[in-house]
Amino acid sequence: MNGIDPFIILWTILVFASIAWYGFLLFYIGVKGGIEIRQMTRTLENRPKDEKKS
Repeated sequence: MNGIDPFIILWTILVFASIAWYGFLLFYIGVKGGIEIRQMTRTLENRPKDEKKS
């Protein structure tokens, strides 16, 4: 065989693409979750005192 096996190239691309996709999802979900937690915290802090439970 001359050159590199096409299946090695295919699987190498698939592995790196899956790692990149996982990294993107991790970052995206982390940012969206952080924003939601910040909004929820502000909402809970701004409740009237009679709604708060001790």
